[in-house]
Amino acid sequence: MGVYQAVPEPGDAPGTAVQIVLVIEVPPGLSDSAPEAMRLADEFGTLISQWLPGVRAQKAVTSALGAQRQEPLVADRPTGLVIDLANRRVSIDGYPLRLAYREFALLAYLARIPHRTVSRETLLAHVWRDRHAGHADISDRTVDTHIRRLRAKLGEHAHVLTTVRGHGYRFDPGTPGHVRLTNG
Repeated sequence: MGVYQAVPEPGDAPGTAVQIVLVIEVPPGLSDSAPEAMRLADEFGTLISQWLPGVRAQKAVTSALGAQRQEPLVADRPTGLVIDLANRRVSIDGYPLRLAYREFALLAYLARIPHRTVSRETLLAHVWRDRHAGHADISDRTVDTHIRRLRAKLGEHAHVLTTVRGHGYRFDPGTPGHVRLTNG
Protein backbone atom coordinates (compact mmCIF):
# COMPACT_ATOMS: atom_id res chain seq x y z
CA MET A 1 0.00 0.00 0.00
CA GLY A 2 1.33 3.46 -0.84
CA VAL A 3 0.14 6.94 -0.02
CA TYR A 4 0.87 9.77 -2.42
CA GLN A 5 0.05 13.44 -2.03
CA ALA A 6 -0.50 15.64 -5.06
CA VAL A 7 0.33 19.25 -4.19
CA PRO A 8 -0.04 22.37 -6.29
CA GLU A 9 2.97 23.54 -8.26
CA PRO A 10 4.71 26.62 -6.84
CA GLY A 11 3.24 28.78 -9.64
CA ASP A 12 -0.35 27.82 -8.81
CA ALA A 13 -2.64 30.54 -7.52
CA PRO A 14 -3.13 30.79 -3.76
CA GLY A 15 -6.32 29.13 -2.59
CA THR A 16 -6.00 26.24 -5.04
CA ALA A 17 -7.39 23.03 -3.55
CA VAL A 18 -4.90 20.32 -2.70
CA GLN A 19 -5.80 16.78 -3.64
CA ILE A 20 -4.50 13.94 -1.51
CA VAL A 21 -4.64 10.57 -3.22
CA LEU A 22 -4.59 7.30 -1.31
CA VAL A 23 -3.38 4.40 -3.47
CA ILE A 24 -3.96 0.88 -2.21
CA GLU A 25 -2.40 -1.87 -4.31
CA VAL A 26 -4.04 -5.26 -3.84
CA PRO A 27 -1.76 -8.09 -4.99
CA PRO A 28 -3.15 -10.50 -7.61
CA GLY A 29 -3.44 -13.33 -5.08
CA LEU A 30 -5.72 -11.18 -2.89
CA SER A 31 -7.90 -9.64 -5.61
CA ASP A 32 -11.03 -10.95 -3.84
CA SER A 33 -10.21 -8.44 -1.06
CA ALA A 34 -10.49 -5.43 -3.40
CA PRO A 35 -14.16 -4.67 -2.59
CA GLU A 36 -13.38 -4.69 1.14
CA ALA A 37 -10.38 -2.40 0.56
CA MET A 38 -12.65 0.00 -1.38
CA ARG A 39 -15.20 -0.02 1.44
CA LEU A 40 -12.50 0.75 4.00
CA ALA A 41 -11.08 3.54 1.82
CA ASP A 42 -14.58 5.06 1.58
CA GLU A 43 -15.00 4.86 5.36
CA PHE A 44 -11.62 6.55 5.79
CA GLY A 45 -12.69 9.36 3.43
CA THR A 46 -15.99 9.76 5.30
CA LEU A 47 -14.16 10.03 8.62
CA ILE A 48 -11.79 12.68 7.29
CA SER A 49 -14.65 14.75 5.84
CA GLN A 50 -16.50 14.56 9.17
CA TRP A 51 -13.52 15.70 11.22
CA LEU A 52 -12.25 18.41 8.89
CA PRO A 53 -15.10 20.77 7.89
CA GLY A 54 -14.93 21.78 4.24
CA VAL A 55 -12.86 18.75 3.22
CA ARG A 56 -14.63 16.50 0.73
CA ALA A 57 -13.66 12.93 0.02
CA GLN A 58 -14.47 11.32 -3.31
CA LYS A 59 -15.75 7.77 -3.74
CA ALA A 60 -13.07 5.09 -4.00
CA VAL A 61 -12.12 4.17 -7.55
CA THR A 62 -10.66 0.88 -8.71
CA SER A 63 -8.71 0.11 -11.86
CA ALA A 64 -6.80 -2.87 -13.16
CA LEU A 65 -3.08 -2.28 -13.65
CA GLY A 66 -0.86 -3.66 -16.39
CA ALA A 67 -1.65 -4.44 -20.01
CA GLN A 68 -5.34 -4.89 -19.29
CA ARG A 69 -5.75 -1.35 -17.94
CA GLN A 70 -9.42 -0.39 -17.71
CA GLU A 71 -11.32 2.80 -17.07
CA PRO A 72 -11.92 3.34 -13.35
CA LEU A 73 -15.04 1.72 -11.98
CA VAL A 74 -17.00 3.88 -9.56
CA ALA A 75 -19.70 2.31 -7.41
CA ASP A 76 -23.13 3.94 -7.38
CA ARG A 77 -23.49 6.63 -4.77
CA PRO A 78 -26.15 9.33 -4.52
CA THR A 79 -25.02 12.60 -6.07
CA GLY A 80 -25.80 16.12 -5.06
CA LEU A 81 -27.24 17.47 -1.83
CA VAL A 82 -29.61 15.13 0.03
CA ILE A 83 -31.60 16.37 3.02
CA ASP A 84 -33.16 13.48 4.93
CA LEU A 85 -35.81 15.10 7.13
CA ALA A 86 -36.93 11.97 8.98
CA ASN A 87 -33.45 10.89 10.03
CA ARG A 88 -32.10 14.44 10.41
CA ARG A 89 -29.20 13.77 8.04
CA VAL A 90 -27.64 15.78 5.25
CA SER A 91 -25.18 14.38 2.71
CA ILE A 92 -23.31 15.67 -0.29
CA ASP A 93 -22.53 13.12 -3.01
CA GLY A 94 -23.25 10.34 -0.51
CA TYR A 95 -20.91 11.68 2.18
CA PRO A 96 -22.50 12.76 5.47
CA LEU A 97 -22.34 16.40 6.46
CA ARG A 98 -22.06 17.19 10.17
CA LEU A 99 -24.52 19.91 11.11
CA ALA A 100 -25.33 21.34 14.52
CA TYR A 101 -28.90 20.93 15.75
CA ARG A 102 -29.97 24.50 14.81
CA GLU A 103 -28.12 24.37 11.48
CA PHE A 104 -30.12 21.30 10.47
CA ALA A 105 -33.37 22.80 11.78
CA LEU A 106 -32.77 26.01 9.80
CA LEU A 107 -31.86 24.18 6.59
CA ALA A 108 -34.84 21.80 6.93
CA TYR A 109 -37.28 24.64 7.60
CA LEU A 110 -36.18 26.55 4.50
CA ALA A 111 -35.98 23.38 2.36
CA ARG A 112 -39.59 22.46 3.18
CA ILE A 113 -40.77 25.72 1.57
CA PRO A 114 -38.49 26.20 -1.44
CA HIS A 115 -38.52 29.50 -3.35
CA ARG A 116 -40.33 31.29 -0.48
CA THR A 117 -38.55 34.17 1.22
CA VAL A 118 -38.68 33.90 5.01
CA SER A 119 -37.89 36.81 7.31
CA ARG A 120 -35.35 36.55 10.11
CA GLU A 121 -38.17 37.10 12.60
CA THR A 122 -40.14 34.16 11.20
CA LEU A 123 -37.04 31.95 11.27
CA LEU A 124 -36.37 32.94 14.87
CA ALA A 125 -39.98 32.16 15.78
CA HIS A 126 -39.91 28.69 14.17
CA VAL A 127 -36.33 27.42 14.39
CA TRP A 128 -35.60 28.97 17.79
CA ARG A 129 -39.16 28.53 19.14
CA ASP A 130 -37.82 27.06 22.39
CA ARG A 131 -36.09 30.40 23.07
CA HIS A 132 -38.03 33.56 23.74
CA ALA A 133 -37.45 36.76 21.77
CA GLY A 134 -35.12 39.15 23.52
CA HIS A 135 -33.18 36.30 25.14
CA ALA A 136 -29.61 37.47 25.71
CA ASP A 137 -28.02 35.20 23.08
CA ILE A 138 -30.77 35.48 20.43
CA SER A 139 -30.94 38.27 17.85
CA ASP A 140 -31.53 38.75 14.13
CA ARG A 141 -27.78 38.25 13.67
CA THR A 142 -28.14 34.75 15.12
CA VAL A 143 -29.88 33.73 11.88
CA ASP A 144 -27.17 35.41 9.78
CA THR A 145 -24.44 33.55 11.67
CA HIS A 146 -26.15 30.18 11.22
CA ILE A 147 -26.71 30.84 7.50
CA ARG A 148 -23.02 31.74 7.10
CA ARG A 149 -21.95 28.53 8.86
CA LEU A 150 -24.37 26.45 6.79
CA ARG A 151 -23.04 27.93 3.55
CA ALA A 152 -19.48 27.12 4.60
CA LYS A 153 -20.42 23.50 5.30
CA LEU A 154 -22.47 23.15 2.10
CA GLY A 155 -19.47 24.14 -0.02
CA GLU A 156 -20.39 24.02 -3.70
CA HIS A 157 -24.07 23.74 -2.71
CA ALA A 158 -24.03 26.98 -0.68
CA HIS A 159 -25.99 28.67 -3.48
CA VAL A 160 -29.17 26.92 -2.31
CA LEU A 161 -29.39 29.48 0.51
CA THR A 162 -30.25 32.83 -1.06
CA THR A 163 -30.17 36.14 0.78
CA VAL A 164 -33.02 38.48 -0.14
CA ARG A 165 -31.79 41.88 1.01
CA GLY A 166 -34.14 43.55 3.43
CA HIS A 167 -36.47 40.53 3.53
CA GLY A 168 -34.67 37.41 4.74
CA TYR A 169 -33.59 34.10 3.22
CA ARG A 170 -34.94 31.47 0.88
CA PHE A 171 -34.05 27.96 -0.26
CA ASP A 172 -33.45 27.70 -4.01
CA PRO A 173 -32.70 24.09 -4.96
CA GLY A 174 -31.60 24.98 -8.50
CA THR A 175 -31.16 22.21 -11.05
CA PRO A 176 -33.59 19.31 -10.49
CA GLY A 177 -31.81 16.21 -9.21
CA HIS A 178 -28.92 18.05 -7.55
CA VAL A 179 -30.89 18.65 -4.36
CA ARG A 180 -33.20 16.00 -2.94
CA LEU A 181 -35.45 16.23 0.09
CA THR A 182 -36.34 12.83 1.57
CA ASN A 183 -38.39 11.56 4.49
CA GLY A 184 -36.29 8.54 5.30
